Amino acid sequence: MYDLALTANSIKETFFKKRPTATLHRLKVRQGVAGTELAIDCVACDAGVSSMADPTCRRCVIGALADHGNAERLLLERDLVREYSGDTLVRLRALASFCSDLSLRAAGLRQFGCGKCDARRKEKIGAVVELSRAGHETAADAIDRLFLECYSGSNRPGCRDCERRFASLAGDMAIAAAKVRDIDYSALVPYVMPRFSRSRVIGQPPAGAAFLRSYEVEPGNGCPAMHVAIYGLPESPEKLYFAMPWEYSIDREDLSLIVGARERLLRRRPDGEEFLDVNGARAFFARHAKSSIMGAAAARGIRMETGRLERLAMTFVKYTSGLGIMEDVLADPHIQDAYVNAPVGATPLHVVVDGEECTSNLYLSESDVESMISRLRAISGRPFSEASPVLDMDLGQFHTRVSVIGSPLSRGLAYAFRRHKKTPWTLPQLVSHRMLSPYAAGLLSLLVDGHASMLITGTRGAGKTSLLSALMLEIPQSYRILAIEDTPELPVEDMQRHGWKVQGIGTRAAVSGSEAEFQASDALRAALRLGESALIIGEVRGVEAKSLYEAMRVGASGNSVMGTIHGASCRDVLERVVQDIGVPPASFKATDVVVVCSTVRPGGGSQRERRLIEIAEVEKGEWGDDPEGAFDDLLAYDASYDLLRATDRIDTGRSEALKNIAKRWGLSIEEINNAAAARGRMIAAVADAGRQLPTAMEVESYARCINVFRVACDGRGRPDYAGALQAWEEWFSRELKGGSCER
Repeated sequence: MYDLALTANSIKETFFKKRPTATLHRLKVRQGVAGTELAIDCVACDAGVSSMADPTCRRCVIGALADHGNAERLLLERDLVREYSGDTLVRLRALASFCSDLSLRAAGLRQFGCGKCDARRKEKIGAVVELSRAGHETAADAIDRLFLECYSGSNRPGCRDCERRFASLAGDMAIAAAKVRDIDYSALVPYVMPRFSRSRVIGQPPAGAAFLRSYEVEPGNGCPAMHVAIYGLPESPEKLYFAMPWEYSIDREDLSLIVGARERLLRRRPDGEEFLDVNGARAFFARHAKSSIMGAAAARGIRMETGRLERLAMTFVKYTSGLGIMEDVLADPHIQDAYVNAPVGATPLHVVVDGEECTSNLYLSESDVESMISRLRAISGRPFSEASPVLDMDLGQFHTRVSVIGSPLSRGLAYAFRRHKKTPWTLPQLVSHRMLSPYAAGLLSLLVDGHASMLITGTRGAGKTSLLSALMLEIPQSYRILAIEDTPELPVEDMQRHGWKVQGIGTRAAVSGSEAEFQASDALRAALRLGESALIIGEVRGVEAKSLYEAMRVGASGNSVMGTIHGASCRDVLERVVQDIGVPPASFKATDVVVVCSTVRPGGGSQRERRLIEIAEVEKGEWGDDPEGAFDDLLAYDASYDLLRATDRIDTGRSEALKNIAKRWGLSIEEINNAAAARGRMIAAVADAGRQLPTAMEVESYARCINVFRVACDGRGRPDYAGALQAWEEWFSRELKGGSCER
């Protein structure tokens, strides 16, 4: 039996007699969102580091965990905070339990036999206890030696029983040591975070991860680049998106200047109300940060160059009026989607990088996402609460659509970020990404120019909006375009800058709009009163579809009508529009073409790629009872060869959509087919040039390409598409040589 009073005193001496200030008055136990947090304030520690590689830190941490073994998170708080939780904290608790066990055994040691050996044994066990505080491996080796010594004694008959009892004690200690011997301090990788952020980063990739590639991400907000590496994981089909923002690895001096500026801001509320203005908040906090950091640097005799001041100030702004670490993630051009599930702190940020699902080393915190939702609510002007637990909005600065859900729909906040391309998609870019073939691009371009009404369908992430944006560029710049959408995703402003006459019309969001916003059906009726225009519907989803089809049947739009709708096939579109929305079948026949987009996995691999899998025209005759009879394929996807194949409806001249265009333009079917082929070759030429010169495929250059091609076609009387294409190719060759496409 152990003497409990003696044991308690012994443990207190063991862990606190050396450095009482390192563990007693700087310990904080608090209840966080993720459970009990044990925080150790390391700012004034003489050791100067907060790392389990340092013996002083190990003494402090093991001692703290001996008293607070139920903590679910351990924080070593300096300007750069290190957090141990999960499996890492389990191993640290095992070490603390091992040290406590040794102390209990040392404190409960009683006289064996004659007692002549007790002093020496207590001294040896005390030495083992002392060793265990700073290094369990050294203590385990000492225990092994102590155990072996028990069997190399005097072998005198009077000592055997005594030695056997002490050997049993040493054996129990050796068993306890064996359980923790394999714990490697270098493998105890903490989460790290600067003191002004609660979002955590794992600072090292896991053991066995295979490096694949790396690149730098320029945030564009004045902050330094973020380093990103992609790793393959040995036991997971997912890859690891390993990111290290600049502020998570900067030196202590820069970090302390940012922390000091933040603490001064928290202590004193800024004068005036300028910081409350959503649009002017960043500029206000940038001025405050520069003034505060410059003053602190001068007081400490630190030389502050302009570039360094700008980096520190912009980092400060990112975590006060910005989106924190998400700003760096959303600046990565390789990321298509990013999402985090509730509860936020328990799961990493997941991203889709170049079409591949990846986990990451980034963990957002509840406090950071709470701050983020406040900013999003202020920017959008839309409500978000338990009564309205959905927020859907566009972040124009980051070219990102954000969807947020909260309680009671989920256990906390959950975010989904869907990035748009910073510049509008063009058909040559989609061809270069193999989403569609050059001929399919030429055919769609012809259908748009021929005022065909078109619905683009597909599942989430299949590229519906990307294709719609690219097809909007095929509308001649001489026509007016009306774009109706609830969340801005179409490239209205970019098209305006490059010569298109586009009018954007915003409507109420489907699930999170405010009463001050117009319904889509009202906006559509207003748009039809604005005169002859090409009509673009961001997403067809409700009662506005009835108004749209009424307008299409009577020709009220006078031009192309295009929109997107959720579905996986042409049949899904028909059932959605006719059965779910209630548009009569006769009205649905006003649709000329349905385009189906999808994501495919070539060869059954894990990487998903976007493909256009079907272009079908709507049959204008009787359908009968079979919905499949309502559509006739013009192009269909062949998965075996990963390409679109044309059906014989085009070659044999049986396509109703192409015959209607030929009739309106006064051309033969052969000439219409030549027009589609010539457009396809023009688009293919731009895509080929884009492999060496990507700017050739951007909207600024491509707008000149299609304008010159149209002029070449129009200036020949009866269309000579072969001659027009040749003239355009000569012009394009001169443009490439002259460097005009490099702008």
